[in-house]
Amino acid sequence: MHRIITLFLTVVTVLGGWFNFYRPGAAVPFRADYAAEERNMEKYRGIYSSVGDCGGVPTLFVNGSPLPAAAYMTYLEEYNNYAQFADAGYTLFSVPVLFAGRWISATELFKPFHAGIFDQKGAPDFATLDASIARILAACPQALIFPRVNVSMPLWWICENPDAVDGTGVRESLFSQKFRETAADMLRAVIDHVNESDYAAHIVGYQLGGGNTEEWFHFDMNGGYCQNAEQPFNEYLEKYYPDCGFSGLPDLTPLGGKGPYHKNEHLARYLEFANNAVADDICYLASVAKQATGGNVVIGTFYGYSLEVTSPLQGTHALNAVLNCDNIDFICSPNSYIGLRDMNTDWTEMFPADSLRLHRKLCLQECDIRTHLTKPLYERAPEYDEGKNLNAPIWNGLESKAQTLSMIRKSFSRQLIKGNGFWWFDMWGGWYDDPDVLAEMAQMRAIAAAALNDPDRASVAEVGVFVDESAYKHLTDGAMRGTAFNARKPLGYLGAPYDLYDVSDFASVYQKYKAVVFLSDTKTAAMTEALALCRQNGVRYLSTSRLKKDFTARELRAFCQTNGVHIYCRSDDIVYVNQHYIAVHSVTAGEKTLNLNGTYAYRALLGGSGMSGTGDTIRLNMNENETVLFQITKQ
Repeated sequence: MHRIITLFLTVVTVLGGWFNFYRPGAAVPFRADYAAEERNMEKYRGIYSSVGDCGGVPTLFVNGSPLPAAAYMTYLEEYNNYAQFADAGYTLFSVPVLFAGRWISATELFKPFHAGIFDQKGAPDFATLDASIARILAACPQALIFPRVNVSMPLWWICENPDAVDGTGVRESLFSQKFRETAADMLRAVIDHVNESDYAAHIVGYQLGGGNTEEWFHFDMNGGYCQNAEQPFNEYLEKYYPDCGFSGLPDLTPLGGKGPYHKNEHLARYLEFANNAVADDICYLASVAKQATGGNVVIGTFYGYSLEVTSPLQGTHALNAVLNCDNIDFICSPNSYIGLRDMNTDWTEMFPADSLRLHRKLCLQECDIRTHLTKPLYERAPEYDEGKNLNAPIWNGLESKAQTLSMIRKSFSRQLIKGNGFWWFDMWGGWYDDPDVLAEMAQMRAIAAAALNDPDRASVAEVGVFVDESAYKHLTDGAMRGTAFNARKPLGYLGAPYDLYDVSDFASVYQKYKAVVFLSDTKTAAMTEALALCRQNGVRYLSTSRLKKDFTARELRAFCQTNGVHIYCRSDDIVYVNQHYIAVHSVTAGEKTLNLNGTYAYRALLGGSGMSGTGDTIRLNMNENETVLFQITKQ
């Protein structure tokens, strides 16, 4: 996606039809019809939340004051640890809200965690929602709650609308206007119920989930490809490509080809449509939520996993449309599953998080970290997984409490230093129910709160890394796995912080970096423009290519150091750093040296046995898989 050869500019021009990645069908940013002066503060009993700037980072504000976006949530509410987290200082909670009592994925191999509000046609039942909120407030009377609302359709609706289902035949199509209108009506009903409830003043926002696993993937994970997609796709072509010369559903066969690229324009337009339609749904429902709440509270969503999901058929590659939506305040992803959550890998965000920050969106990370207390669902609550289907290695717990403490420290340190919000996702309940772990959770929440007072929380990165979501429509399945997906592992060992954007933001930010890295070997129009800017302005860059699919940590570090980037650690360990904190996670045991960029006073906040001192280096002996977080103060 990012190469240098001048000759390629000519080639791109010739192949303009193939490499034209302008997305005329990108979701229009829906704007809710409300004005600030019309906010009904009395109706919302004084609560108002927003995302604003705090120390140079998009931050959650509640009633005008910054609040650490540190939260807790579980799916199995009967096994919750609400009281324990409240005792640890947490006041922000999330809770699952289901339109339909159906499993969150396309399969029905598992039982839903509770009934859906709209399971019975014409008779919405809010009892489960009310009980869920009451359970949190009983444990934490001052709780602020952002419900995760799963907008999936109930079974009766699927049976009544066979023309609105996707390729699974049993779940709603994300292309369907019927789905969109019904979901909007149901969402208004839920928010109206909350607005009139006794707990309205505790609802600080809503997270909109939909599609497979609530993360807005097509349920069939195959682009929603079925006969029901043909009409909306033809309408899309007629609107945006009236002279394209083709119609109907394309052949998906090229996506499974041996090469990493396909030149099928018909297929490319379908992939564009399949992704933009999902972004359209999110933006539309966000506008509905903003209207229903009077614009008083934040609205967010899962979306945009262009670093993690390498198939364009899953629907997550239209992040730029969501970033341009005024009604979306925060965007979520889990910590990366790269390497099946290998303890020695940097668990990054699944999307280009610095593009979120550039567009003034809060990055809110789901820290669904398995611990030494994690048990399979079929052991924890066998009534939900009688067939023992959730048995993949990714569901396994850690071996020891020491590993648990180090992994949550590593994840927290990244969120703190990058300026992310986060929530501990205790999926089956009890994962963090340990006195030492809860003590650590209390420390982390206190550190996150104190960090809001830091005058400058912005990134100190001198390296800019760029990916290109617009290229996916011309890539075969998995073609990006050797670049944007796998490249994050050596980048984690770089020894210096880096910022990661979509290339559409390149012109806005590139001049502040000493070194630029492109993770792409396909030259889209956006990538070609970025490369041209580099050449015109003498910007040194490194790019993957068709011949060079990846870089080692040593290659990346040598390139960055040659271009004047300060290297904080040279030992292939994981380092996070900003103006006020530095953290190191040891990939191997031994002595570690952190080269501070100047003279600092330092003291260990998490791990490190309370070590402190002053100097331009920190030297410490570490065990394998150990994490230490230091506070640093410029002298």
